[in-house]
Amino acid sequence: MDEWHFPRAQLANHYLSVLELGISSNLAIIAPRRRGKTLFVLRDLAPLAQKKKYIPVYASLWQNINAPHEGLLTALEEAVQSVDRRAVFNRLLRAKIKKTTVSNELLGRMEVEFADNPSKPANRELACIEKLLAELQAKAGRKTVLLLIDEIQHLATSKAFDPLTYALRTLLDKRQGLIKSVFIGSSRHYMNLLFNEVQSPFYHFVEPVAFPDLDKEFIDFLRVKLANDHRISIAARPLQKVFSAIDCSPYWMMKIVAHMITFRIGVDEAREHVFELMEAAEGFEAIARRMKPIDKIVFLALCGRQNPFAKEFMARIGRETRVKGVPPNIQRSIQRLSAANLISRIHKGEYYIEKPGLKRYLDRDKYSSETISSQTR
Repeated sequence: MDEWHFPRAQLANHYLSVLELGISSNLAIIAPRRRGKTLFVLRDLAPLAQKKKYIPVYASLWQNINAPHEGLLTALEEAVQSVDRRAVFNRLLRAKIKKTTVSNELLGRMEVEFADNPSKPANRELACIEKLLAELQAKAGRKTVLLLIDEIQHLATSKAFDPLTYALRTLLDKRQGLIKSVFIGSSRHYMNLLFNEVQSPFYHFVEPVAFPDLDKEFIDFLRVKLANDHRISIAARPLQKVFSAIDCSPYWMMKIVAHMITFRIGVDEAREHVFELMEAAEGFEAIARRMKPIDKIVFLALCGRQNPFAKEFMARIGRETRVKGVPPNIQRSIQRLSAANLISRIHKGEYYIEKPGLKRYLDRDKYSSETISSQTR
């Protein structure tokens, strides 16, 4: 669906301009999953970088979730083999776009975010990464290598990945300005551990840049496409409303559009079907099963911007769960929610909800449970 890609050339140009200023050689793009980061990097940022005399190298650390170094090794090997032949390099970029698009279609099962058998990279593998990077830099000539490393937060999820983190920091330090990087991540909690904790090798190493949600221009783009290509006329307001309901995710918005076109149905009906897909893909049922009762209450409170340490709230914890409503228990709950990548702390007392759709699922699940309970009394 290339013709449905909403280009963000201005944003891509802004990121490259920041790199060209020389203030920082390393940027970090942080936004929740399915906000269009990866396709933006592959379809907008990488092609523009190529025109501006960069050699963009895209690597996903989720290629092998237990061995993230393999994704980087593969990307560097492919780049070294292709850098002399521009046509081959362009085909390589298109192949990565296709692979990413296809992987996004694998819905109906929970996607894995954490390693179940994390493995340390061998010393020879780390040495190979350095050798390939040096070879690529030599081949680049007057061009600049631009590493685009996706799911970078994964490095902070296991101690097994520390050797790769230290090695990557050292490699980039040695080539400061000669090799530049853009780190892409989908968890504020783990990105914060990676970039803002004093003990992390990446402490204050990158410049975070905003990845804004799509706005009215995206909605107008969809309306024009629907009207001109499929004779579906729809006002901006219902499209904007449903876009907000799916957490401003362009990925899920395109699922809604696809259902409207395929089944000739309205936007509200398509939305309900996509809600079911979201729950399956994000694994909300499995997440809810793993959550302790106190965690569900605290999570919903944070979604509603309530203070979970308020007296009335702690009293509710005591009434509705088997644990005491005391600050240490609530603090442990917040730590579990953060470790599960459900929330991230922005500032003291302020939290970002990493999976907003989970609130809708928990609210409905609670309603269903209360209904069943009342019927069986």
